[in-house]
Amino acid sequence: MSLTKIFSGIFLVVYGVIFINIIYNILQTKTGFGFPIWIQIVLGACFLVMTLSNFKQSHYVFGGIFASAVVLVAVSVVMTSIT
Repeated sequence: MSLTKIFSGIFLVVYGVIFINIIYNILQTKTGFGFPIWIQIVLGACFLVMTLSNFKQSHYVFGGIFASAVVLVAVSVVMTSIT
């Protein structure tokens, strides 16, 4: 294995653990991000546009990162609107 693949794998594992931890924390505390809902929706729309743009240009890693940000914002909006 090359050094680049090892670092990519480590990054993917660390990012996955942090992503799952943030989702778990949002669901456990039943609180979203500390922004008004309209700002979160605008932020989610921006991340969605960046996701689609990156996937269209075949930049799948960045598209995946932005897609996970869309999921985080969506979970935050749902939890903020429930409470």
